[in-house]
Amino acid sequence: MALVRPTPAPGTWTYDDLLALPDDGKRYEIIEGVLYETPAPAWAHATVIANLMLLLGPIVQALGGLIRTASLDVFFPGADPVQPDIVVLLSGGRAKPVRRGVQGPPDLVIEVLSPSNRGHDLLSKPALYARAGVREYWIVDPEARALEILVLDGDALRGHQTASGVDPVRSSLLPAAAKFPVSALFVGADLPTDDEA
Repeated sequence: MALVRPTPAPGTWTYDDLLALPDDGKRYEIIEGVLYETPAPAWAHATVIANLMLLLGPIVQALGGLIRTASLDVFFPGADPVQPDIVVLLSGGRAKPVRRGVQGPPDLVIEVLSPSNRGHDLLSKPALYARAGVREYWIVDPEARALEILVLDGDALRGHQTASGVDPVRSSLLPAAAKFPVSALFVGADLPTDDEA
């Protein structure tokens, strides 16, 4: 007879509880003890992530930093773990690579919005990232073809830039990102609708 582990009460989930889940191929995050499922990315989402990696990779490497994509567990107070779409760790930052992922707040976190995670990334995560000390948070919206950059100001993330089209990216951490327009993030993201396929 197999032992069945009880499901944790809302607000009490831990990393150990997450590890005890059966491998169902889904991605999960735990924020303030609450378990969230994050579905696999769609074409536009995955394309934007690929574009960001290609555009930002050389910039981050030139600064002696590291850039990584999900699925990568990131641990800091209140996050046990989260899986941002992209994390950047800069030299001298508080986050460190560890066997299970990243320990501590990354310098830069990037989330690409999907219909299923929109509210979560716009409402829950900015407060979580600010409390942890994430210095810059990018919210990329494939539907609106827009980018919002929030920077840490005291204990809150505040608007630094909202941009689209040919507007250059204006990162306080990665000034060389201004070499490319926001539209570069969305190259190749369009596909025919499912009806047209």
